[in-house]
Amino acid sequence: MTLSTEAPFSREEAVGLWSRLVAGWANTLDDSGTRTLMDGLPNSADAGGSYEGVTRMLWGLGSWLAYPERPAVLRWRGADYDLEALTRRALVNGCDRTIPSSWHNVLGDEKDQRTVESGHIAFATWQTRARIWAGLNEAERANVSEFLDEVGRPPEQWSNNWALFWLLNHAGRKALALAYDQEVIDDVLLDYLDRAYAGEGWYDDAGERGSNRFDNYNTWVFASHVLAWAEMDGASMPERRDVLLERVREWMQHYPDFFAANGATVEFGRSLSYKFARLGAPLWAYKLGVWPHSAGMLKRLVGKHLRWYVERGALRADGTLRQTLTEAGSPEIVERYISTGAPYWAMQAFSGLWSLRDDDPFWTVEEEPLPSEQGDYTRIFAVPGWVLSARGREVELYRASAVRNGYGNKYAKFVYGTQNPFNAGLDAGQPSLDSNLCLSEGGIRGQRESVEGYAVGEPGWLRTRYPIQVGDHVHRVDTTIVLLGDVHIRAHRITLDAAATQVTAEEGSAALGYDAGMLPRFRTSGPWLLLSYSGNYVGLRPVKGYSAAPYSVTSGSNSVYGQHIVTVLRATLGSVTGAASAGAATQNLGVVLTPAPASRQHELICAVYAGNGFDEAQLPEIEQMGWDIAGRFGVRVNGAIRVIPPLPA
Repeated sequence: MTLSTEAPFSREEAVGLWSRLVAGWANTLDDSGTRTLMDGLPNSADAGGSYEGVTRMLWGLGSWLAYPERPAVLRWRGADYDLEALTRRALVNGCDRTIPSSWHNVLGDEKDQRTVESGHIAFATWQTRARIWAGLNEAERANVSEFLDEVGRPPEQWSNNWALFWLLNHAGRKALALAYDQEVIDDVLLDYLDRAYAGEGWYDDAGERGSNRFDNYNTWVFASHVLAWAEMDGASMPERRDVLLERVREWMQHYPDFFAANGATVEFGRSLSYKFARLGAPLWAYKLGVWPHSAGMLKRLVGKHLRWYVERGALRADGTLRQTLTEAGSPEIVERYISTGAPYWAMQAFSGLWSLRDDDPFWTVEEEPLPSEQGDYTRIFAVPGWVLSARGREVELYRASAVRNGYGNKYAKFVYGTQNPFNAGLDAGQPSLDSNLCLSEGGIRGQRESVEGYAVGEPGWLRTRYPIQVGDHVHRVDTTIVLLGDVHIRAHRITLDAAATQVTAEEGSAALGYDAGMLPRFRTSGPWLLLSYSGNYVGLRPVKGYSAAPYSVTSGSNSVYGQHIVTVLRATLGSVTGAASAGAATQNLGVVLTPAPASRQHELICAVYAGNGFDEAQLPEIEQMGWDIAGRFGVRVNGAIRVIPPLPA
């Protein structure tokens, strides 16, 4: 396949971007070099300046300085920046409790955030041992050891990915010949990681598998920290190292599938402020020989993904990282634990890049296309309950599995995509409707916040059962999604709480993002309600139970764009089934109806469109659909029948 005409990613480009980042970062440092003073939405970790803005930069600084032959000084716009001096000052002053801005003197809480930082502080100290550690005096070394011990005392039990931070803390101290606890290392490596491992490369971000918490933490904690341990201490446990590295290889097997042809990835979940941090693990995997694809594909993925963020203003003009994904994107992408310096977790990408020698073949190999550049595909991931669909060089992720309580829109959507990024913020104080089903009573909306059961299967379907709580009422929903190219079917069986008298159902298309000052186009095509901007179309078609509702337009809540609009369908659900009122829409598609469900149960079906351009004549012909008495959902499309089994009771 012929690649695009854009210049291939090069070491010169990487060094230029790194120099810009270093300059922007260094120019925000306080007098002690232990805190950054940046614009953004501050939290308690910003008191006196963000210590995370310094500790997280160590991901990149450590790898750059790991090779003694590399120059210590970088130049950007006529100014010199001595990375060795900056790193030494940060480490020495940050661990010296007599200095007011040291990392000892940080507002603590029940779960000490500094423990997160301690892993890569230890790792970077080990990486730079020849250039920095070797030159520290006895008191300075003791201060580093004391700080790592202060924040490295293990809890009674491991509850999530934080276990990996304790692992690197103690493994780093071990590698530096400091006091450490081998039992902590063994407990994480030999017990916790097996309990959290869900198979096929996936880790469940919980105390043990079963919570179904799958997201970016599989890459930028589980994978990256296992790889860092393998580099630093893996030789002490070679058999265990090889088992854990094979799991990383399994995860990396399908990793490129999540990236669109322009370098975008499917953004969903928490901590998205960390941006291109997800590049660190595949680069370290390549270095350690567990990247299962070509170096050329990795090079293309890294370059295009970095450019995607840079071109959309993820870096300010002064070279500092924003908390938001893009310049126009919503600040609602930020969680309360994201300080102004927290986005520097993104420096994992440069930790991976600079872990490679300057003459590594990665830098000169010819680029090879990403999967999404080679054609359309559908991937079924049974472990997390995901279906990944690449169409027209874009990627969509359909999620049947559990959501993470407390993060709302970041996990609740049915689908997240590269072409139509999700709304991270609220809609007039309520859950947003994009790619979502919401139930409301008295003007108060509820959405999927947990899941009771799910399944996915070939050639592309999902089924999920979940509660939606609205006030004191809990309604139960059984949703089936069937992928049909640019169209997918969403079918819901909703059982209302017996105490509810009238409930409104609302369902939205993907959010159509657009640039400030521009106008999207409104269009109808038969029963389809469509929106378009710059050739990108989203829309809905009511099939059963729904009627059209006003479009939803809000500003400031989309994760990537400053403006967006959503097509919405609505239904009023009372104490009796709404099947009769939906007869006309049903007959138009030739749907075969089952007998009327119980009085508290309602059936809603719609077709959803997202794609480049819209030609109704090219859409799949949906001839019949509906549930049978056994609860199976069937669809006849272009003469072929698909049957989706019910979930176990």
